[in-house]
Amino acid sequence: MDLLAARGMVLRHVRTGRITAISGEWETIGEQVEMDREGLLAAMSALPEGKQFTFQYWMTGDEDAGVTCTLTRLGDVVVEDYDLDGFGLPVYRKGQDTVIRPLLAEFRATGPSAVALVVDRWGPALDTDLDDIVTGGPTPVTVTPELMVLRPDIARRNFDLGRLVPFGDFLAHDTDGILALAR
Repeated sequence: MDLLAARGMVLRHVRTGRITAISGEWETIGEQVEMDREGLLAAMSALPEGKQFTFQYWMTGDEDAGVTCTLTRLGDVVVEDYDLDGFGLPVYRKGQDTVIRPLLAEFRATGPSAVALVVDRWGPALDTDLDDIVTGGPTPVTVTPELMVLRPDIARRNFDLGRLVPFGDFLAHDTDGILALAR
């Protein structure tokens, strides 16, 4: 979180100073729930297996630019899903890049505890079980997101070696030049 904050993705809304989670409860689904940082961190660390917790980051350069993050615990792995849908209107790619750039840096800084990074700008892989793919499950890659950074054994199993490029200790399948944002 601190690395993201240093790169412009902060928990506190730029103008209001509020930290917000998004309710997943049936009666209040989708509503913002105000929290403090300690409460947010406690909710993240206490996330039960298979459950989700959703909260918001805010971009410091634009008070209206919110990034929704949903966490899901799958055994020892916590999946972080950042929603880029509609982000950066009217220039989608440039707006999305302002989110993708710090996420690439955080992934790189996470080191060996990271599992994978997937960027699916336009959503064609929404119906694919990406969690199963990135954790080494049997789901085949039939729809390829613009970027998949995978552990080498998983990457080699899913892609032709000639189409993979190194990214730290990982191999990446990058059809959109997204890794250039990490420079």
